[in-house]
Amino acid sequence: MNRPTWRGAEAVERFSDLVLPRGSIQRRVGGLAGAALNEARAARLRLRDHWERQQPEGRRRPPTYAEWRHLHDANHEDLEAQRHASLHAVDPIRFQVVVLDRPGADLDRTLDSLLAQTWGHWSAALVGQAGRPPAPDGRVGAWPVAAGSLEAQLAQVGPVVAAGPGAPRDFVLVLPAGDALAPDCLAEIASAAACDPLVDLVYWDDDLVGEGRRRHSPRFRPGWSPEMLLGANYLGWSFAIRRSRLDAAGLRSELGAAALWDLLLRADLDEASASVCRLPRVLAHLARRPDDGGPRGLQAVADRLAALGLPADAEPTPAGVRVRWRLERWPRVSIIVPTRHNRPLLERCLSSVGTTDYPDLEIVVVDNGERTPPNEGWYAYQFGGLDLRVEWWDLPFNYSAVNNRAARLATGEVLVFLNDDTEVQDPGWLKELVGWAMYPPIGTAGLQLVDGAGRIQFGGTILGLGGFADHLFRGMEPGSQSLLGPTGWYRNVLAVTGACMAVRRDVFESVGGFDERFILCGSDVAFGLDARLAGLRNVCSAHSPLRHLESATRGDGVPPDDFFMSYWRYQAWLFGGDPYFSPSLSLTSFEPKLRHRSDKRAVDLIAGVLEHTFEVFRQQNDSREATQYARDCRIGTADIAANRALHAANRAPFEPETVNWFIPDLDSPFYGGINTALRIADHLARNHGVVNRFVVWGRGPERFVRAAIAAAFPAIADSPIVFLNTWLPSAFDAVPPADVCISTLWLTAYQLTRFQATRRKFYLVQDYEPVFYPAGTLYALAEESYRLGLYGLCNTDVLRRIYEENYGGTAQHFVPAVDRTIFHAEGRRKPSPDRPVTVFVYARAGHWRNCWELASVALQELKERLGDRVRIVAAGSWATPDGDGLDPVVKHLGLLDYRATGPLYRSCDVGLALTVSKHPSYLPLELMACGVPVVAFDSPDFSWLLRNEENCLRVERTVTGVVDGLERLVVDVELRQRLSRQGLADVAANHGSWDKALAEVYRFLCDPEGVGS
Repeated sequence: MNRPTWRGAEAVERFSDLVLPRGSIQRRVGGLAGAALNEARAARLRLRDHWERQQPEGRRRPPTYAEWRHLHDANHEDLEAQRHASLHAVDPIRFQVVVLDRPGADLDRTLDSLLAQTWGHWSAALVGQAGRPPAPDGRVGAWPVAAGSLEAQLAQVGPVVAAGPGAPRDFVLVLPAGDALAPDCLAEIASAAACDPLVDLVYWDDDLVGEGRRRHSPRFRPGWSPEMLLGANYLGWSFAIRRSRLDAAGLRSELGAAALWDLLLRADLDEASASVCRLPRVLAHLARRPDDGGPRGLQAVADRLAALGLPADAEPTPAGVRVRWRLERWPRVSIIVPTRHNRPLLERCLSSVGTTDYPDLEIVVVDNGERTPPNEGWYAYQFGGLDLRVEWWDLPFNYSAVNNRAARLATGEVLVFLNDDTEVQDPGWLKELVGWAMYPPIGTAGLQLVDGAGRIQFGGTILGLGGFADHLFRGMEPGSQSLLGPTGWYRNVLAVTGACMAVRRDVFESVGGFDERFILCGSDVAFGLDARLAGLRNVCSAHSPLRHLESATRGDGVPPDDFFMSYWRYQAWLFGGDPYFSPSLSLTSFEPKLRHRSDKRAVDLIAGVLEHTFEVFRQQNDSREATQYARDCRIGTADIAANRALHAANRAPFEPETVNWFIPDLDSPFYGGINTALRIADHLARNHGVVNRFVVWGRGPERFVRAAIAAAFPAIADSPIVFLNTWLPSAFDAVPPADVCISTLWLTAYQLTRFQATRRKFYLVQDYEPVFYPAGTLYALAEESYRLGLYGLCNTDVLRRIYEENYGGTAQHFVPAVDRTIFHAEGRRKPSPDRPVTVFVYARAGHWRNCWELASVALQELKERLGDRVRIVAAGSWATPDGDGLDPVVKHLGLLDYRATGPLYRSCDVGLALTVSKHPSYLPLELMACGVPVVAFDSPDFSWLLRNEENCLRVERTVTGVVDGLERLVVDVELRQRLSRQGLADVAANHGSWDKALAEVYRFLCDPEGVGS
């Protein structure tokens, strides 16, 4: 007879279950013994983890799931902190747990897991077998049901919830007997709900518990995936739903096991509106996974398709449900095939396309091979029966440009981009693609691709996989299981491969087509990201897969420039993670595998390719750095006199034709001062024909900097770039001369002072940089840069006056503007009394000049005052700040794509913009351009934009001042609207055009002394 093997804490736990009475002293002692053994085992595992992290990368042993779990479970300190928070919660989130009993289930295990919750604000109703005694706790009550069927139990969920205590803000969980929650499960849900009162659904990862209580078969869940949900209930029962949302949707108990799937389908949930929250942690341990409900699950999906008005049927598959599209009118399709006239591949591809069961399609082949009569005749002879058009491409091959050209020539309402190394295997493939592409929420649709051996070659694009982006499930068998669920499910993804991609023409044109800055690889991913930023989703279907011999035409070589451009287009997701993947999974394996704590970040994986390292910035007064700069910035009176003499000799007006820009190494070309410098360079090039050159204080490489410039301002992407990474005089000799030179940072002002091959020197003053540092060496050096005799080009009159009156310089100012393609109020959400007021704050912990510490205390107090009436969101550099203790208060969105900031601001009601520097922060300007009223510090240095009680509230630089100002705006809707209207008017009148703002810059470069005026 086989017996389970029990060891350590498992033995104590099982012994307690069998022989120790529930609630007895003996049982509590047994529990303490089990806890001690668990602590000992955890310590052993931590030592093993430390050992593995010291090993060379190729020799590290992948963690077992047991090891991984012990390193990711909440520790004793976390659990105690949660218990403390539960005991002292003033208006806590409460839970109603409906426990579904069934014969043979380990009910005690389920109830024990509830009693062990660190969040004590819950009640449970045991629904099922009559006569089974409830747990010895007043929070657990019995709700007997004569019939033991699941349908009968689920029929009681609604009445149980209605009869139980609670309020609309409470959450409801359905927990089958035998399943157990992690002790911090309810605390984690409560934290997420308190942080964001818009959240109505919270879900988490789980695992199966096998014989001997050993945990195995975890399932990690992607971000909210509506198309995946149409094919399978990928959440199972591992979710909690707001009681008000459950009441509104209702529970169709007649659907049995599919009732909760049906609830998720009908609950009108949307991640974009913040109603869904994923907790990427294993917070439940299941006795068994719920099935899909069979025919009733099929019915739930069919009913949802009908409710959405979608012309489709629900069909069963081994993996779940297939949406079989039945469009009344199939739109005309243009299949676009780029090729280098590889006849064997083309013949296989086009012949297989000819088997397609579709009523109206054309094929547009763009041939980059040699155009000869035999080659042209081959098409006519071989494929005379197809609606085929061949365009010859005699320029160097650019995948994006080729496809954009073909799209302009095509006549289809739907464009399908298809590699010539693909082969159709199912005549219905195009209907599967087109059905999804025609669904309005979808941007791009793709199919799962298989290789020549029948293994999966593409199952969706994951950003960060392998470093940049790569194919999920590569090398796995179709229909197999994975830690992300079955490979046969529909998957929402950030992008699909251009080897097989369908998109509506209107979407393709509105997004702008493929980005031609990519030569061969990456533009398909960038297109998917652009579609997502436009509010659309992308989907990959595992049905009707195509065969794909990847890179058969051109080999595996990727132009290096594509890597650099990919970084700048993917940057936000490389740092913040792919929402459709899981932070628990490795980025080095196409088959989902557990991530080791020593695994590299995505940006670390690509650092070698980009020849660049990525470090989290923490501003500090580093004495070693100060000492080094003190040695390097050796400018004396003779150097300053030389600058003044240079300008005296060139006082007469002249029109500069060349400009050398002295800039620091680039972190991002989209934000802050470097963006304005590049914008001015772009303005000078477009409006005055100036040739710009960038002299970079850094080590590059050149492709990294050039790709950054190209990503933000393509028109100046070809500007020459020179690197100046040493203070040796010979290094300055390598910088070509220019009519005018402009420095953009205090350190580069010292560099420019040493450079002599120019007629004029300017200092682009955008910040009062001395206050970036505590009073000391770096402060002194930064302040001294204003006395170097450079002409000042300042971005407000405040800075111009400082430069001229305090430091004796000659200066001109311009007034900052906003990029109206990003920052505008169109589509702004209107206030509603049914929604919490959303407050935005820029989060940059570790960068003290943004006053994060003061803001953190103020926001904590604001939340204590107003509770669910206010919702606080933050975004900023380097993702979630470390150690700020604000997780229950502030929802951190991390580093965002530049284009995503405008939509974020338009979803907010109040903005908090705090800075004590004299420099003109662009944040309040951009918020006001999106219609957001702003709370800012009361400082005369912001009078160029902010007028108290007219277009903003200016408050004292204290916690009380900030909290009072925020509370006033949160509760006073009319005040918010009045300030918003005036802010929009001010932006339109004074800050709506960068070209207008910069109109006088070139004149100042020509005649800074005003000699010709």
